[in-house]
Amino acid sequence: MNTRGLDVARWLMATLPSPSDTSQDLILTEDQMDFLVDFYAIDSAGALVYRRGAWEGSKGIGKSPFGAMVCLAEFAGPTAPETPLVQVAALSEDQADSTVYSLVFELVRANDRRVAQRLGIDDGRGRLFLNGRPGKLEAITAKAGSHEGERTTFALLDQTDLWTRANGGQALARTIRRNVGKTGGRSLELANAPEPGLGSVAEVTEADYRAGRPGILFVARRPLTIPDASMTDAELAAIIASVYGTAPWVDQARILAEIRDPATPWNEAARFFLNAPAAAADVLVDPPAWAALGTAGPIPDGARVGVGFDGSMNHDGTALVVCDLEGHTELALLIERDPNDPPEWTVPRALVNDTVAALFARFDVGRMECDPYKWRDEIEEWGRLYGEAVVLSQPTNSIRRFGPAVDRFRAAIAAGRVSHRGDRDLARHMGNARLVRGPGRGAEGHQLYTLEKAGPGRLIDAAVAATLAYEAAATLREAPQPEKDWRPMVHWGGSLLGPSPGGET
Repeated sequence: MNTRGLDVARWLMATLPSPSDTSQDLILTEDQMDFLVDFYAIDSAGALVYRRGAWEGSKGIGKSPFGAMVCLAEFAGPTAPETPLVQVAALSEDQADSTVYSLVFELVRANDRRVAQRLGIDDGRGRLFLNGRPGKLEAITAKAGSHEGERTTFALLDQTDLWTRANGGQALARTIRRNVGKTGGRSLELANAPEPGLGSVAEVTEADYRAGRPGILFVARRPLTIPDASMTDAELAAIIASVYGTAPWVDQARILAEIRDPATPWNEAARFFLNAPAAAADVLVDPPAWAALGTAGPIPDGARVGVGFDGSMNHDGTALVVCDLEGHTELALLIERDPNDPPEWTVPRALVNDTVAALFARFDVGRMECDPYKWRDEIEEWGRLYGEAVVLSQPTNSIRRFGPAVDRFRAAIAAGRVSHRGDRDLARHMGNARLVRGPGRGAEGHQLYTLEKAGPGRLIDAAVAATLAYEAAATLREAPQPEKDWRPMVHWGGSLLGPSPGGET
């Protein structure tokens, strides 16, 4: 393979000190060398193969120092363009200052600033500039306003496992990619293993790579065996050795102690120390299990269905989900507040009403279950329009009423009786939903649960609506079906039987 990565590696080791001890020369690890070779691969025409790169690894493996090195290479090294604009992007100023960007300054200021002087870098104004010619290296955040249109030549996206729609991370990532695309530049993402179902930039990037999208390099050192909290210390130690094998500075015994600490939730230990994607223990459904159910096509027009509705006024999401009698679910509407929406924004209720009307026109809706919170007037109107026996209130904050629906939906998912179309928004909401134990038990002795968000901004409205839709469809399955009337149909028009014998219609 042809690559510029070896030239970059030689420049880094000849120019920069070791991040862990700036009195020592830099020595790249095996993982870092391999990534450079791949990231700077060129095709037969000499063009770089990858426009986006992503390196995912365990905490402490050296991702942040590596990101700082690549930023300096793209700013003042062998791959720097004539007018470089290098940006280190993070969710907040604290994150940007404390990780990769601070390491950039430490490297150029090491050994009495000799690195900065040798590279012709002015490091005295909070940003890095090139002396005598244009060029800038700066930190940007999701809260620093719009960066649309900036002529970015290289961008480092730090900790993208935390970048979500709710905190503005997804929007910032899209803006950065448009900017580097305009200049022919590139981006590099650094991340820990993502939480499945969160919908983070890291999770979406991996999904894009797995789907074969061109120009994406994805590298992750993950354990060959899926780690489990029931493993012995020896088994976990072997996994730790495999994921930290090229980072000799890591105290592997200390990592094992942190994993075994009772204060460390297992899903966090698996993600951060073992680089294994792991959902929280109290999820409604494990995201891989939900993804495996994505085999359904569109629900055909005229099908008998149940509908679930969960609405909000201005903060949470508003969702409508349809479910047929076979358990096929389909997200019909999802409205979420955008981080850039004005403070006075509210859910467009006319759009919700229009979608409800369209669903009743398209399907044979036998039952619609609705969370009434702040939508009571609309639900009463839907009852008048479509039948009070069809449109029903289902308070999802009532463990006694909503708990059995959650129990039924969980059991159906586990048994494979639910399917869906692979909608990413529905999957994100399903992955965000957490079980909340209620007092007492259900009629069959089962522990009852309701649902709540995994955290601020982790919307679950589509998951709630899907639970209600499945409950509505299941209730229809259990109800006695009306007998079909097989009497011949007589049509006196002409559009079905043709014109009458006398030519009259």
